[in-house]
Amino acid sequence: SHLIDGNMDAKWRLDFADASTSGNNAPANPPGYASLRELGDGDASNSGGGGGGGKGKIDAPKGGGAVAGPLTSAARTQKAYQFAMSQVQAIGMTGFMMYMAGSGVQIFSMMVVGNGLFQPIKAIMASGKTFERFADASTDVTGPRLVFCAIQLAGLAMGLYKLNSMGLLPTHASDWVSGMKPPTPVEHAYGGTTL
Repeated sequence: SHLIDGNMDAKWRLDFADASTSGNNAPANPPGYASLRELGDGDASNSGGGGGGGKGKIDAPKGGGAVAGPLTSAARTQKAYQFAMSQVQAIGMTGFMMYMAGSGVQIFSMMVVGNGLFQPIKAIMASGKTFERFADASTDVTGPRLVFCAIQLAGLAMGLYKLNSMGLLPTHASDWVSGMKPPTPVEHAYGGTTL
């Protein structure tokens, strides 16, 4: 009863010939997804950036159905805070990797610590561009950006602590002995004559 003339039921059949003949018949987006153009943001080309990977896209709110209009200022700010707080997981994973690398000075531990120092600095330097996609005329992303930078500074502090525990930071006076002047003697001892 499910077959009609040896073919599948019409509800499970998809005719690809109809879609290929008409050029404007693009497939519909999956439920819960909406591009910036569908959200009504006119600057979709500016926020897309030059790279791939969806860096310029803001995810639509989860839930069935299409989004009714553009993201409000509060929704953009909330998304910016969510992105800023998502960095805690990355910093935690870097800290775990530094812990597992040990405190010995070896190539693997140096690579992990170098990554733990370089990534937060790079993220802080690029934070302006990172939060451009959340900003518009009515949305201020200074708060989320400060949270993001604070989390990255915590990761940088963790890397510096690891360097200190490995003995690679010059924090003791003995690390600077070559640059210190010899002390001026307070007393002098001279040989005397014997009677």
